[in-house]
Amino acid sequence: MDEDEKDKAKRASRNKSEKKRRDQFNVLIKELCTMLQGQGHPRKMDKSTILQRTIDFLQKQKDITAQNEICDVKQDWKPSFLSNEEFTQLMLEALDGFLVALTTDGNVIYVSDSVSSLIGHLPSDMVDQNILNFLPEREHGEVYKLLSSHMLMTDPIAADFLDSESHIEFCCHIARASMDPKEPPVYEYVKFVGDFKFHNNVPTSSCNGLELTLPRSLQSSLEEQVCLIATVRLVTPQFLKDLCNVEDPCDEFTSRHSLEWKFLFLDHRASPIIGYLPFEVLGTSGYDYYHVDDLELIAQCHKQLMQFGKGKSCYYRFLTKGQQWIWLQTHYYITYHQWNSKPEFIVCTHTVVSYAEVRAERRRAFGLEELSPPEIAQELYLDICSTLDATRDRNSGARSVSSHSSRKSSHTVQSDSLCESSSQQSQQQQQSQEQSSVYQLQQPQLGVMNQLKEQLEERTRILQADIKTQQQELHDIKEKLHLANLTARGRQSVSLPMQTNTSLTTPFYSNPMMFSQTNTRPQQDANQRHNQFSQDGQLQ
Repeated sequence: MDEDEKDKAKRASRNKSEKKRRDQFNVLIKELCTMLQGQGHPRKMDKSTILQRTIDFLQKQKDITAQNEICDVKQDWKPSFLSNEEFTQLMLEALDGFLVALTTDGNVIYVSDSVSSLIGHLPSDMVDQNILNFLPEREHGEVYKLLSSHMLMTDPIAADFLDSESHIEFCCHIARASMDPKEPPVYEYVKFVGDFKFHNNVPTSSCNGLELTLPRSLQSSLEEQVCLIATVRLVTPQFLKDLCNVEDPCDEFTSRHSLEWKFLFLDHRASPIIGYLPFEVLGTSGYDYYHVDDLELIAQCHKQLMQFGKGKSCYYRFLTKGQQWIWLQTHYYITYHQWNSKPEFIVCTHTVVSYAEVRAERRRAFGLEELSPPEIAQELYLDICSTLDATRDRNSGARSVSSHSSRKSSHTVQSDSLCESSSQQSQQQQQSQEQSSVYQLQQPQLGVMNQLKEQLEERTRILQADIKTQQQELHDIKEKLHLANLTARGRQSVSLPMQTNTSLTTPFYSNPMMFSQTNTRPQQDANQRHNQFSQDGQLQ
């Protein structure tokens, strides 16, 4: 009996543990079923189906995790002292590339700052423009076909099957920026590598891009829009780059150079800007660090400095120690020795300028930018000044020629009158041309021009009156000097005979003929000389 009781007790405890295990298993199955029902699975499923669906879900999550680990950048790659933005910028510079975000119709919605140092375009020049505007025409169709192939990705959930096709790579040519748009474009061969992503709040472009095959009304109703996020890398590495985007364009440093433009001193502020320490550049020529295209302009500025003693240089490129071109402008002057006033050395103040400022100045030099109203007024002022000066010079020249010819012969008078009439006709034609060109200006410009013309005419009258007064004073001074000269000569002629009587012991002249020449020189009347001088003054 005891053994039967023991068996019953063991069986009861075993059944109890089995029941507990089954109950716990059923609870876990129910929890799994509840979780699967939230993922769109049917409400009623047996245990094997629940376990099978769970295995599939875990396998899918495992694949996604493995894919994310491949795509994610490990933290060990990025140094701890660099921020994400700095690390990204350094990586783009190392790859000779830049980031760009495009819509499916080719409109640029974002471009990184590194585009300026690679192809010369400012980010503001490319944003809100179509990427096809920077490509040669023969590549428009192919690139547009690649971009428009993902226009029908209207829903992220429905586009899951396109995940393997969202990645895109292609090569094309992009035009480099030029100071003179009249020059033929120079293209750089680049490679696009990116993926199509869904993004919210994509800015709408104001430029007239290509028409979409997908209606705009359908795209505007979507909460998310497909964009291409890609890196653009130069196929041909560029070892020397222009440092176009300067954080602080007002950075400056000083240096001293010899008259042959060798470094004698370098400010401590130069090291963070150009990368060189002072002892690295001392004794070297400044021309060793300048761009070959800027050498001629810098040589002209150097020549002007040696001529005038001070001045301001043009914009030029300086090669830094990091093998990058940085834009500078220099104010310089020559210092002289305190005792002998000989030139000693040249003191320079170098200022860092941005590429946008350089490009604006170059385009103004090419006449490609419109002038502001003050600049228009200044141009009109200079034009009127030159016109009045030329007219006054021609009139004065005609008067002098006619007065001079009137004293020669009647034939020359007639020829001068003909010349004067022809000059008047040319002046009238020029004035008519100026008036016709003035009428073509806008009404505000006419008002500014008339006001400036009145001021210049008044100023011209004042200057002419001052010139006449000064000429009269100069004429009076010449008359007084002439009378004083005549008086001095008269006194000298009186004192000469007294000297000839005592010349036996101490001769006054070594040549005895000098006495006869001096004593026999005819004395001219003072009034006659005065009349001749007044006639000469009128001729002048």
